[in-house]
Amino acid sequence: MLIGLASVKGSPGVTSTALALAAVWPRPVVLLEADPAGGDLAYRCRAAHGGPVYSQRGLLKLAAAVRGGLPSNDVLSNEAQLLACGVNLVQGVTTAAQARGFGGIWPTIAQACTMAEVDVIADLGRLDRTSPVMALAQSTTYLLPVASATLEAAMHLTEGLQDVMGGLAQYGAVNIGPVLVGPDSQAARDCADLDDMLHRAGLPTLPALPMPYDPKALLRLEQGEKASGRLGRTLLLRGAKAIAASMGAVEAVSA
Repeated sequence: MLIGLASVKGSPGVTSTALALAAVWPRPVVLLEADPAGGDLAYRCRAAHGGPVYSQRGLLKLAAAVRGGLPSNDVLSNEAQLLACGVNLVQGVTTAAQARGFGGIWPTIAQACTMAEVDVIADLGRLDRTSPVMALAQSTTYLLPVASATLEAAMHLTEGLQDVMGGLAQYGAVNIGPVLVGPDSQAARDCADLDDMLHRAGLPTLPALPMPYDPKALLRLEQGEKASGRLGRTLLLRGAKAIAASMGAVEAVSA
């Protein structure tokens, strides 16, 4: 299963949501930083060995490995390294210039994700129909556009999804489930308002899901605390678990 997270207008929270979701995912999973503008988890998180994430492994090496075709189903996992928080990360490029050198490799990277023997959560960064990572978005089982829980962000999300969903339409059905990052106390109302806005725009999305804004819990996760302990009871990871469970429920209905 490939799950993509993205923003449609540079909304904050995509990478943090992807990290939290990977930390609580119920099956073996790899977190792929596929943002063409560059990843930052290597700077924010510690590796399991206690030091920084090794720069010799990651998306750049993955792109080189698949340039002549997909060598094996575990080519993606081979580029992952374990973070202290327990997440297996394939770190992204450090600059947009590096991603521009990928050319037509993105569809093969997407194939590496869908053929992997583990689930893959991909941070796609800012997404529109001209984005080079549309090849990944087209291959997702679930695409989760992330936005702040504000009226302005909801309006931008609605407009952006019209563009993205138009670009995805020719490739078959993709389950699109918006995620709103904001105060937990207002989550139900915010999600209901967004669902109504998307329905009025004629966009067939799954019900919006909340991701509580919880910077303290996020910092603990980045510093290496695992989701299996007390951190798992925080708003952040409870929200991530609810998102993961919702996708499991949709899978069960679709099966």
